[in-house]
Amino acid sequence: MEIKTERVGQFLIVQQLNKRGHFVKTVFLNYIPVVHFRVDNPMEIKLAAIEFVERALGNQKTAAKVCGLHRNTVFKLLRTKSLLGLEAALKDHRGLKQPLKYINAICSHIKKLQRKYPDWTDQAIADQAARELGMEISRSAVARIRTETQDHPSTLKQPPIKEIMEMSKVAEAIDQEGFDTRQLELNFEQDPHLRQKSEEFSQQPSPRAERETERLLIERLQQGERNVFAGGLMHSLFFQEIGFEQLLEPLGLNKGDTYQSSEILGTLFHSVSQGIASIEALKLVNASELGVLIGRTRSPDKETLRDHLTQISQRYLSDELIDRFARCLLTQGRIDPEVFFLDGHFLPYYGLHVIAKGYYTVRRLAMRGNELYAVSDLQGRPLFFINESHEIDFRPIISRTAAMLIQWGISRPILVFDREGYGIHFFKELSQKADFVTWAKYVGEASLERIPEEAFTLGLPFRARKYLVAEQQRTVQESLATAQKEGRPKPSSMQLRLVVLKDVESGKRLGIYTNNTTRLASDIAYYMLHRWGDSENFFKEMMARFNLNYHPGYDIQELEKQPLVENPDIALTKKAMQALKRESQELGKDILLTEARLARHHDKRLVVVSDRLRGAKDSRVVPA
Repeated sequence: MEIKTERVGQFLIVQQLNKRGHFVKTVFLNYIPVVHFRVDNPMEIKLAAIEFVERALGNQKTAAKVCGLHRNTVFKLLRTKSLLGLEAALKDHRGLKQPLKYINAICSHIKKLQRKYPDWTDQAIADQAARELGMEISRSAVARIRTETQDHPSTLKQPPIKEIMEMSKVAEAIDQEGFDTRQLELNFEQDPHLRQKSEEFSQQPSPRAERETERLLIERLQQGERNVFAGGLMHSLFFQEIGFEQLLEPLGLNKGDTYQSSEILGTLFHSVSQGIASIEALKLVNASELGVLIGRTRSPDKETLRDHLTQISQRYLSDELIDRFARCLLTQGRIDPEVFFLDGHFLPYYGLHVIAKGYYTVRRLAMRGNELYAVSDLQGRPLFFINESHEIDFRPIISRTAAMLIQWGISRPILVFDREGYGIHFFKELSQKADFVTWAKYVGEASLERIPEEAFTLGLPFRARKYLVAEQQRTVQESLATAQKEGRPKPSSMQLRLVVLKDVESGKRLGIYTNNTTRLASDIAYYMLHRWGDSENFFKEMMARFNLNYHPGYDIQELEKQPLVENPDIALTKKAMQALKRESQELGKDILLTEARLARHHDKRLVVVSDRLRGAKDSRVVPA
C-alpha cells in the first residue's frame, strides 16, 4: 500500500499498513520518529497524546491535531492522569446506560408495577406493562429501571481528588503515630519464653565496640532508632551459629578496603531476605538503615558490590567455599542425610562471552546459558549448587555429587534423579559408591501390565492420591550400539530392582529402577514420587523468592567494544525520507511553473507564491 503523509506544523505524519494488517501512524520530528500509534486503537491514541505533551514535543492543541482528538479530550486525559493515574485516564468510567428510550410516564408506570408485584420477575413486569401500555417493553429496560436508583459499584461516585488527598494525610499521620510502638514493642505477655530471654539479656553487659563504626552502631541501637530493616537482625543469630565469617576465611582480609568480603556477601544475603530483587535495586534503599544489618554505618553501593564480586570471582574459591558451607550444614543437622535429590535448571546468559548453547524450555529454543544443578534433601532444603556448561553431561555431575557427599561423611548416599541420568554402564560405575533411584527407562507398558495383580502387596498414599506398590528383580542390558559408541566392545548388564507403581484411580503403571536392596519398596516409591512432586517445583520456588536468573555483573569496557546494533527505526526513517523527497520534487515542479508564468507576465502575487514554495521546499531538504 502507498504511504500517506501529512504535516502538522513541524511534524511529519506517515501512515502505513504494518505486517499485521493494522494502519499505523508514525510522527517524525526532524526525521526522527517520536510517536507512533495504531489508527484503530483508542488506547494507543490516548497514550500517544499523553506522551506527546509530557515529552514537551508540543502543546495540547498540537497533540490533538496529531492524534486526531479534540483538544478538550487531551486536557481531560492529562488532568485525569495527574490526579488518578494512567489507568484511570485510559478508562471511560461509564456506568449502566439509562433507559433514555422511555419517557417519564412509562418509567413511572413500570415502577408502580414493580412496587405492586415485588415478587415478579423482570420479564413478567415487562409483559404486564406491554399489555397495559399497548407497546413493546423489553426485560432489560425493566432491569435498568429497577437498578437505576441502587448503589451499583460501577455507578458509585468517587470522592473529589482533594478529599482523597486529605484522607490520605490523616491516615498517614495515624500510621506514623503507632509506627514506633509497633516496631519497638514485643508481645511479652503472649510469649513468656521471649520475656525470660529479654530479662536474661538485660542483665548481660553491653557489647564493647572494637572500632568506631561499631560504637556508632551500638549507640544507634541503644537509642531505639527506627529502622525499616530491623527484622533482619534476627538473621545475625543464624550467622553466629554457622560461623559465617569463619566460613569465609579463604577470602582473607583486604587491607585498605572499606568493606571486607564477609560484609559484601552479608549485604547480598540480607538484600535477598528483605526482598531486594537485584543489585541495581539497592540504589532505591536507604544505605544507612541497611548498613545496620552488617554492622556498618552504611551498606555498600552497587558499584562497590560489583567491584568486590569481580575480585572474589577471579580468585576461584567457589569449590572451597561450597565445601565449607555444606560440611557446616551437615554437621549441625540442618540437612536430612537420608536421601538427596539432584535436578538441573537452565540459566540463560545475555553477556558478551561466547559460551555453549542449551535448550531453554521456557522460550522453546536453544540459546546461550549454563546449567545450575541443585542438591537438596527430603524436605526441599538445598545443600549445595553446581554451575556447569552444557558441554558437561548430567551423569558426570551425578558421580561428582556422590563423591562430594562421601567426602563430607556420608558413607553411601542415596541419589534420586531423572531420566537424563539413565545408563546401564553408568549405573554399574555408580553402584560402587552410591545407591540411586530413577525412572525405569525403556520398559514398555506391556511389560509392566504382565505383572500379576497379587504382586501389589503394599499401599502408598501420596498427595491426595493412592498407589499400590510391587517389585521385581530385572536384569537390564544396554544395546551393542550404545557400548560401541562409548568405546566398549561388549555391552554392560546388571541386575536392578524394579519397583512398580500403580495408580488406584487410573490403573496406570510406572516403573522405578534402583540398586538399593535395604529400603522398603514403598520407601523407594515415596522417594521417586517426591522427586516427581516437590523436587520438580524446587526451582520454581527459588525463582519466586530469589530471582534466580538474575546476572549480577557486567563489564562497562567490554560493553563499549561491542558491535553496534542497527536502529529498528531506520526502516521508518528511510520511508519518511522518501516521502520528503517526493514532496520536494512536487514543490520543485510548482516552482518551475510559477517562474514560467512570471517570465510571461510579472505579477506580485506570483512572486509571493514563488517565495512561499521555495521556503516549503527548503524545509523538506533531506540531509545526506
